[in-house]
Amino acid sequence: MKGSLLIVSMPFKVGVGGFLRSHYVLPKLTRLLSENGYEVELYIPVNALRTFIKFHLRTEQDGQMLYKHEHSLDELFDLAFNEINWLEKQSRHTFIINEKIFEKSIEYNRLMLSRELKQTSLYNAILSEELRPLLIHFYERKFINSIKKFFSEPIYGYSMHETADAITALTILSSRGTKVGALLQLDLGKRIIERMVNLGMFENLCKKTKLVGILSVSPAPIIETPRLYCLCNNIRVLVPGVALEEDISHVEKPKEPGVIYYGRISKEKGIFDLLKAWRIVEEREDVTLYVAGRFEDYKTKVKFEKTINKYNLKKVVYLGYLDRKKLFETVAHFPILAYPSYRDSFSMTVLESIAMGLRVVAYDIPALRYIYGKCKNVKLVPLGDFKQLALNIIENLKKPFEKDEITSKILNLYSSWEKVASEEYKHLNELFSFDEHD
Repeated sequence: MKGSLLIVSMPFKVGVGGFLRSHYVLPKLTRLLSENGYEVELYIPVNALRTFIKFHLRTEQDGQMLYKHEHSLDELFDLAFNEINWLEKQSRHTFIINEKIFEKSIEYNRLMLSRELKQTSLYNAILSEELRPLLIHFYERKFINSIKKFFSEPIYGYSMHETADAITALTILSSRGTKVGALLQLDLGKRIIERMVNLGMFENLCKKTKLVGILSVSPAPIIETPRLYCLCNNIRVLVPGVALEEDISHVEKPKEPGVIYYGRISKEKGIFDLLKAWRIVEEREDVTLYVAGRFEDYKTKVKFEKTINKYNLKKVVYLGYLDRKKLFETVAHFPILAYPSYRDSFSMTVLESIAMGLRVVAYDIPALRYIYGKCKNVKLVPLGDFKQLALNIIENLKKPFEKDEITSKILNLYSSWEKVASEEYKHLNELFSFDEHD
């Protein structure tokens, strides 16, 4: 028996990339770990439960961001509990979750969410992008300090996320002798304060535990956060680091005229660059842009609508937020994905799109260059150049999807969550076994 392993994960099936990845990988990973002598205990950050509840509470109606009153908090907490039970069954009960701590997490969130729902505008003002990691750190730390006595110090620790809450939890629940590792699903931030806070979390992890390695879903988070090499000299890229969902169709469907963007609707994902580009497209082509997804916040929604009016755009249709099944059914009928994202570690959106037979026009960022740079169905244009974005959208309207060798290799490599879990297990086991006799 190799000993106790604490995994910090946010495995809820909600529309956030890191959550979805953990949802698919965690059951398979814990099975492999258990079969090879690890006793796995799962800790779900209290902020992850809060995110899950808010995801299901939030809706859009009459141009305002509201909260659904038909769902009580009790119903949503039950939904989260059922999802954890489902994960346990999928893992063949190869991880332990302390139900007493989860119940305390529910009570903690119930109190905080009740306050937040009463003062939504105040909380939105406080939770700016710059300060969010720091506030999440304090939110998590306060809770963990109240429940730490229920945990015994693990021999090994692993965070499946690079976020402030996950790294805070791993640090506090471990000891100086605990061998720990962390997975990067994104870089540590573009904004100065955000990056400083997140790097500070990793520095604290190094001081208070034995950081034996950092894994990453692609080279992009490492390239964009080189300071990590000062903290850890054992950094590895998982290949594959993600996979397609099973319900993605690999069969091309008949294409209808139009261009689609889907995903989180935010400035960071380039939505306002896309609207600027669309002004050029509309002047030259009779084609419609369809946008699917959830707005990052109410301000983004307002600005989205104002920008459409400012440029007098006539052919932009907002489809709303679609569940995964409806989303894939919709996207598969379009010939082109426009994806001018400024920040990504891999982009499941691009992978899903080429699997459904769409050509992609996107910004040239490290994550896309590394994974899709040689793919004939993905055209990368200079970051921030919305004119080139428009011209390449127009050019690709006339091009068919190409079944080239590179596209086939990409889809084959990233085809299975079992492969991803096996790759993650292999590197974790090597990291924890390294210097075992020190």
